[in-house]
Amino acid sequence: MSLPGTTRLLSHLQSLTQERERPLLEAALASALRDLLGATHVSVLKLSQTPQESFVWPAVVVDADGARIHDDGVSVPAEMVSVERLPRLRDCLESGRHRAEAGKDLFPLLKANGACFGFVDIEGCAIDEAQIEVAERLQAIFMNMLALLDYSEVDTLTGLLNRKTFDDYLLRILSSLSGNDDTRLESLRLPSRRQPNPEGLDHWLAVIDIDHFKRVNDNFGHLIGDEVLLLVATMMTNSFRTHDKLFRFGGEEFIVLLKPNTGQDARRIFDRFRTAIEARDFPQVGHVTVSIGYAAIALGDQPSVILDNADNALYWAKEHGRNQVASYAELFAAGEFASKPAQSEIELF
Repeated sequence: MSLPGTTRLLSHLQSLTQERERPLLEAALASALRDLLGATHVSVLKLSQTPQESFVWPAVVVDADGARIHDDGVSVPAEMVSVERLPRLRDCLESGRHRAEAGKDLFPLLKANGACFGFVDIEGCAIDEAQIEVAERLQAIFMNMLALLDYSEVDTLTGLLNRKTFDDYLLRILSSLSGNDDTRLESLRLPSRRQPNPEGLDHWLAVIDIDHFKRVNDNFGHLIGDEVLLLVATMMTNSFRTHDKLFRFGGEEFIVLLKPNTGQDARRIFDRFRTAIEARDFPQVGHVTVSIGYAAIALGDQPSVILDNADNALYWAKEHGRNQVASYAELFAAGEFASKPAQSEIELF
């Protein structure tokens, strides 16, 4: 490789390894591949797999007009498609290997455990074996960077996102509601047709707490307690949608950032999860229940206020029998928090 080519490669490696936001990391990979391979069009596609079906959607597209972010981590992508409708992607997913046809190359993005994160779709160039190796090495570096982000953002016991990451995501949702998106993401032209809060729908924050969890630890030991936490986290992953964000907040407390829904649908979704936990037979422990408090994420709210609202609803559920879902808005309208203003006045000073 000539010196100018080496310089370009190193420049792209620098861009890949300096990014700490997933959309920008994905854009850096697509831009590097387009430049180094001479492609006209490079897309990074993300994959979500369930026992019933697998879905794919564009995360980043880079072409002659520049880079466009289609998945900012806040909005729900509008272009989700079943993999069954895309034979190229289905075959690539099943084989786990690079597939080539006239002017098109498709690479699977594989994690260390062999699970598929998504795909890189390259169009408009004919690449040789050496270029294929460059593409695969760049993608491996991208996956290593992604693994580092996962390590810093994920709770080690449950595999859910951690407290620090919760703070970041909540601030990003509030920023998107105000129209003040991250300027670095704005420069990558997030499609304006996808609003973060469609009319009549709200983002929701729910706090989930395992009822009487101290008894589990006291009666069965902390190892069994950890197993209960892990099973609850697994059930959360299976119950909520791909684009809902799930967090372990600490101890036996979990948080869900639910993508835009009506208040009625939010209650139904949270109660479905509560019912699933109630029906589950936990090894050695038997039956476990959870209480859930939730609140809307509204424009102009402070993060601490939103969390306090959901926490107050959770506290009410705990005080009124546990194993139930409580809405802050409904309880406030019913006058259940009549004493709240006095507390707020103290907090102001």
